[in-house]
Amino acid sequence: MQTSPIQEETFKAFMADYDSYCHYLHDPLYYDYISSLQETHLLGLYEDEALVGVSMLSSRSVLKRYRMFTSHTGPLIQPFSNERLQFFLKEIDAYVKGKNGLKTIHSPYHIYQMRNAEGEVMESDMNNHEIVDIYRNQGYSHNGFTKQLVTEELLRHQAVLDISMSEEELLKSMDKTTRYNTRTSEQMGVRLRYLEENEYDKFIDIYKDTEERIGFDPVSSQKIRNLLHVLKDRTYLTLSYIDLEEYLDRLSEELEALEADRLDMQNKLDSGNGTKRMKGRLNELKDLTANKEKRIEKIRGVQAEYGSIIELSAAMYYYNNHEMVYLFSGSYPEHSMFMGTNYTTWQMIKKAKSLGLRRFNLSGLTGDFTEDSKDYGVYKFKKGYDPFIEELPGTFEKVFNRPVYKLAEKLRKV
Repeated sequence: MQTSPIQEETFKAFMADYDSYCHYLHDPLYYDYISSLQETHLLGLYEDEALVGVSMLSSRSVLKRYRMFTSHTGPLIQPFSNERLQFFLKEIDAYVKGKNGLKTIHSPYHIYQMRNAEGEVMESDMNNHEIVDIYRNQGYSHNGFTKQLVTEELLRHQAVLDISMSEEELLKSMDKTTRYNTRTSEQMGVRLRYLEENEYDKFIDIYKDTEERIGFDPVSSQKIRNLLHVLKDRTYLTLSYIDLEEYLDRLSEELEALEADRLDMQNKLDSGNGTKRMKGRLNELKDLTANKEKRIEKIRGVQAEYGSIIELSAAMYYYNNHEMVYLFSGSYPEHSMFMGTNYTTWQMIKKAKSLGLRRFNLSGLTGDFTEDSKDYGVYKFKKGYDPFIEELPGTFEKVFNRPVYKLAEKLRKV
């Protein structure tokens, strides 16, 4: 194996065919963005003259002559092996050191271990505990197996669905509540549309409102806006909504059908042509009719307060050759009865399938699966889809010149 700098065209050609683990931070679209702002370096890993890996590094100047490097969740290797990673990592370090690297940071997008939907560690061929030792043996410090939201780092746990099965099988794999909410949202007539660039602020407002309400670590509006512009060719920005006038028309038709059935059954019983079973069914119809009337009254109240077109939730999805990822979302809690988030998630699962993808990544979890966790509501929602949970190894840092680094820290340059 050998490593050498590669051209932008070589990197992008590799990424065009790459279909393994890849964060959006390694997307060629993101490369175009970050390379316009920072000094960017591309390295290739070769084996028998075949390019089997790439590393995208960006750096910023510290104390004029030194650089701070980050690897953007890399390196990427296909097919992946620990041996290739170990070799590539040494080569990357040598390259960074040769460029007066002061420090480098890696948050590798590789699996450390697999967990089931309950958060329990599973026996799996995907488990790779050795990856932590590879970094440590190379002189990296590990920021730990974190179980909290750390704004500067990637979340270490992600809930992922295998969507290679049929839609019916996917529905059956959901828990009862999630499946019911999904089907009910469809029956109510919830709809989905994609937001245009001139509607980015609408999405950001919904997300930031939700972020504040739930208490998540804040993501700046500017960062979200930048990502929307940078990744727009690889993202779907969704808005779920419902037309209450249409929904009321549907409810009225259902009420008329119930009343017609009830009247027909009552006439049969009054004429002596009914059965004991009909009497029980008649009481059921009376209850169903009363419930339908209450529902209509409630929806009319919502319509009177909010209007006929009700926006429910908004979300941002990114996709590459490997997966579709649920990045950000927000919703209006006062309209949770329409289950817009359930509807959107199901529609985007189907969209991912139509793109030929086999993974739907419900994205970050803290890794605290107890009811006391800060993100328990988010975890509970994702758990309803019966995902497997991938635990990533976390973040690693290596300082190449400790005296200078301490000076830079003292001067607050890092």
